[in-house]
Amino acid sequence: MLARHRKRFSILLLFTALALVAAACGTDEAEPAAAPETQATTTTAAMVEETPTTTEAMEEEAPATTEAMAEEAPTTTEAMEEEMMGTMADVPMYDTWEDVLAAADGTTVNWHMWGGNENLNSWVDTYIGDVVKERYNVTLNRVPLGDTVEAVNLVLNEHQAGVTEGGSVDMIWINGDNFKTLKEAELLFGPWSEGIPNAAHVNWDDPSIAYDFGVSVDGLESPWGSAQMVFVYNSAYVPEPPRTFEALAEWVHANPGLFTYMAPPDFHGLSFVKHMFYWAADDYSVFQQPFDQAVFDSIAPKVWEYLNDIEPDLWRGGDTYPTSIGALQDLLANSEVYFGMSLNPRRPSTLINNGTYPDTIRTWVMDTGTLTNKNYVTIPKNASNPAGAMIVANHILSTENQLIQANPEQWGWGLPTDTTTWTQEERDILNSYDRGVATLPFDVLAAAGLPEPHASWPTQMEAGWIENVLEA
Repeated sequence: MLARHRKRFSILLLFTALALVAAACGTDEAEPAAAPETQATTTTAAMVEETPTTTEAMEEEAPATTEAMAEEAPTTTEAMEEEMMGTMADVPMYDTWEDVLAAADGTTVNWHMWGGNENLNSWVDTYIGDVVKERYNVTLNRVPLGDTVEAVNLVLNEHQAGVTEGGSVDMIWINGDNFKTLKEAELLFGPWSEGIPNAAHVNWDDPSIAYDFGVSVDGLESPWGSAQMVFVYNSAYVPEPPRTFEALAEWVHANPGLFTYMAPPDFHGLSFVKHMFYWAADDYSVFQQPFDQAVFDSIAPKVWEYLNDIEPDLWRGGDTYPTSIGALQDLLANSEVYFGMSLNPRRPSTLINNGTYPDTIRTWVMDTGTLTNKNYVTIPKNASNPAGAMIVANHILSTENQLIQANPEQWGWGLPTDTTTWTQEERDILNSYDRGVATLPFDVLAAAGLPEPHASWPTQMEAGWIENVLEA
C-alpha cells in the first residue's frame, strides 16, 4: 500500500501516476484544468483531465454497516411540509413551492453521484429516495459514477451536441473544480438554491458555504454535507499534541520516524500542504482569490523549507510516503506512527468502536484553524426535471434528514445547516447523540473552521510540492 519515494521514479512514471489518480474516484481537491468557455467547449479527451473533488473522503466517512440505518427516521418536519404548500418559491420557472411539487409529481430524477460505497448508496436509496417517492411521488434514479467528472463531461458533451433541454442529468453530487467548470461554462440551472423552503436552514453568510473552494455559489448549488480536517494522535504516547506547526516540527525532530503525511495528490496529503500554506501566509485570505504567481512565490519558499527540514525525521526517513488514508490509518493503528489525520472529525471514534484504533486515540486542531468544505448538489441547465431535483435537494436540507446524517449510528456526517434555525426538540435530539470519545465538540470544530482556497490554487501547491520537496 506504500509507494517508494518518487524521487527514485522517472518523470514519465510520475506523470502516469498523476493521470491515474485524476481518473480514479477520489476527493482530490480542486486541481483545475482550464474551464471550458460557453462558446468554445473542450473536447472529451481534454475534459476527462478534470480532477474529482468529493468522493475519497466520503468513502472514509461512509457508515460501516447498513443495519444501524434501519432505525425509524425522525419525522419532525411533517407539519412544515404542509406549510410549504403555499410558500413562494424564488426559483426559475415556478411561482410557488406547490407549483414545483405539481410539476414533479410522477416524474423521475436522475441523480448522478459517485457510487463507490454500497452503504452510502443504500442510505441514499432509503432515506432520500424512498421518502421523496412516498411523499411527492418522485422516483429517485441514482446513477452511480466512478468519478464525478463523468457527469460533468456528459453535460459538456450534450452542450456541444446542442442538447439545450431534456438532458440526461438532472442533478449531480459535486464541489470544487467540477462545479467551477460547469459554472464558468454557464451550464447550470438557476439561481435556485436559496429559494427552496429548507434553504432557511442554511447560513449563506458562512464563507465555507457561500464559496465552493473559493468560487461563489451564487444560488447554483445546494449544500449536502460537510467535511473538516482534524489531526489524530495516540494519547498513550503523546499526552499533549503540538498545537502549532513550529511545535510540530520540534516534536518530529525529537521523535524521528513517528510522523508522516500522505503524498499529494492524495486529498489528505494535499490538505496537509494547504494547511502549511495558510500557516506560512499568516493571512489566509490571499488564497480566497484566484491564483497569483507573485503571492505564491512570496509564500511557498517557507513551506518548502519547513517540509524539507522535517523530511529526514519522517517515518522511514522520508524515503516513502503513505499513498492513501487507509495506509496511514494502519500505521497509526499499529503504533508505527503516533499521528494521523482525517477529513471526518467523527471517523476516529468510529475506528475505535470497530476495533481498528486503540481507545487511546484522540483528535485535535491546530491553533491556526482547520480547513472545512462543503459538498453540494447542482442542477444542469438542460436538466429534464429541475422541479424534481429541487424537491430532492430540499429534502436533503430538512431537519429530518439532517438528523439522520448527523447520527453517528446511521451516518455521522458533518452538517451544512445552521442548527440555530432548528426547533429546541430537534437540537435536543442532535445533542443526545454520542459523538464518540475521540470526537471534538461541535462548537470547537465550528470555531476552528477555515475556508478552502480558491479552486485555482491546489494544482499549483501540488506541483510545487512535487518539484520542491518530492524531487528536491
